[in-house]
Amino acid sequence: MEKKFDVVVIGGGAGGMCAAALLAHAGLKVLLTEKRRYLGGRFSTVDHDGFQCAAGGIAVQVNGQLESVCQEIGVESGVNPVTSAAYWIAGEYHEIPLEGGSLRATIKALADSEDEAARVSAAVSDAFRWLPPSDAITFREWLDQYTSNERIHGIFQATIASLLTVNADELPAAEYFNLIKAIAPLRFGYVEGGSLRLWERMADFIKQRGGEVWTRCAVAKIAVEQGRVSGVICRKGGTDVRINAPVIVSDTGPERTVELAGSKHFERSHLARLQTDLTPTTIFWLHFASEALLVDYSAIAVCGARRVNMLDVPSMECPGVAPPGQHLYTAGAAPLRQGEPLDVAAEMDLILEDLRDIIPEFDSRCRVLSKSCFRGKWPGYRTKPGSPYPVRTPIRGLYNVGDACGPRGYAGSIGAAYSAKLARDDILASASQ
Repeated sequence: MEKKFDVVVIGGGAGGMCAAALLAHAGLKVLLTEKRRYLGGRFSTVDHDGFQCAAGGIAVQVNGQLESVCQEIGVESGVNPVTSAAYWIAGEYHEIPLEGGSLRATIKALADSEDEAARVSAAVSDAFRWLPPSDAITFREWLDQYTSNERIHGIFQATIASLLTVNADELPAAEYFNLIKAIAPLRFGYVEGGSLRLWERMADFIKQRGGEVWTRCAVAKIAVEQGRVSGVICRKGGTDVRINAPVIVSDTGPERTVELAGSKHFERSHLARLQTDLTPTTIFWLHFASEALLVDYSAIAVCGARRVNMLDVPSMECPGVAPPGQHLYTAGAAPLRQGEPLDVAAEMDLILEDLRDIIPEFDSRCRVLSKSCFRGKWPGYRTKPGSPYPVRTPIRGLYNVGDACGPRGYAGSIGAAYSAKLARDDILASASQ
């Protein structure tokens, strides 16, 4: 059995969905294949007893790259912005003004003296407006020059760990400032009804434009002939199907893309980067529910805890993600050291200890819905921030998209959506030559 498309997109994560929708919008006949039964990959939602729990990423940047894709193709993003946010520091909440200016105010509130507050704020301002630090030191080392105050360190650690899935002492100093410059202002929201709803709307758009979306369909091979892709072989409904296409976009990660196409088709420097630049990260998610609303903010940056760095309450902004009369919470955490062997059960115990500190009487008032650890081949991010992979590959017509391929400063779903734009632009430019 053979079929023909202009483009095959492998993988229905954020990068793959955005790439397929953008290319369909450009008039190409697109096939998107996804081996799982649901779309969205590590930025989707799964139903747990009526609660729409995040299967990875949860927050969408308001007016960011993902919403930009939605606006371009005319699909509703469904994002409801966060209306109340705060830092949690040693049992106290410090509200984050949504109009901006919260960082300087929080530094002032946490500093031991006016001199310390002024010193830290001036250093941050200079790094933004004059000269940012280099990659030669970590962000923690950079901030250590100006303060040893662990409460101030904690607000930066919470931001870095929640947005970038690494710790402040693992992140190149320059990358923090790349991120804040690229995606400012830092306003986020949640998709009404859960993130899966957005991907289903994109899938409908692709079909309306003459394309197809195949779930439960695994690609076994990317066919390469004389240095160019010629199609894929996938298994659909128990049958091997050959799809002929001059362009393949892979949202499976750069390493899996090489496996599917065969390493013999790639030049050595590309393969070497898989060993030097591709360093997946680990994150933990714990979803829980309560009948009474237990916090006053829908987005909380947790500072100075054992593991937890963020607490989201999407049901405050999107009631449809929880059954009536119930509230849904998502706690996010990162291990102290990325890449080291982990005792997952012990890490989850520490996360629960943090939640008991944050929410009084947690065990009697809350019900744990699910616990997840994203690592290895199903990681938090496919590579640490600061070492993005290019969307082009050495094989003509073969592209990578996803969180590993966003430019510096663009991480997670933001980087995935941006990588889809870059791939789309290159594909259309190549077609016109």
